[in-house]
Amino acid sequence: MCGFNNHPNQCNHPATRVFRIIGFTIGGIFLAVVFAFIFGLAVKLLWNWLMPSLFGLKMITYWQAFGIVILAKILFSGFGKHPGHHSPRGIEKKWHKWTESDNEWMPKGSYHNWKYYKEYWHEEGKKSFEAYIDKIQKKEGKEKKTK
Repeated sequence: MCGFNNHPNQCNHPATRVFRIIGFTIGGIFLAVVFAFIFGLAVKLLWNWLMPSLFGLKMITYWQAFGIVILAKILFSGFGKHPGHHSPRGIEKKWHKWTESDNEWMPKGSYHNWKYYKEYWHEEGKKSFEAYIDKIQKKEGKEKKTK
């Protein structure tokens, strides 16, 4: 297999890649079965501990608990892509939609520009804000003199 001391060309060999893919697939299926078993067992234990004493319901078997988990998955989250989970591309589309509006507070360009905000505030923003406050106070001072 591909390790630290092996020749790099061994990792690119087609047979090695096929065996790695098969290994990851079998390992993934095994982990999914283990997690499903543990989760079903947890639901069974929690149900049998709480539901009979709280609501007078019957105790359930492991397979009934597993069925409840699947039913809850279908009823509460469906199977497809969830609307709350945004891909980076989806976020960028929303950003452009937001910035196309007349909102004057939105920064120009990509939403990635927000990473410069803190640096901007420390270098220019504080000075600019203080200069603006001075300008306002001078303006207010002139207004008070004319009254």
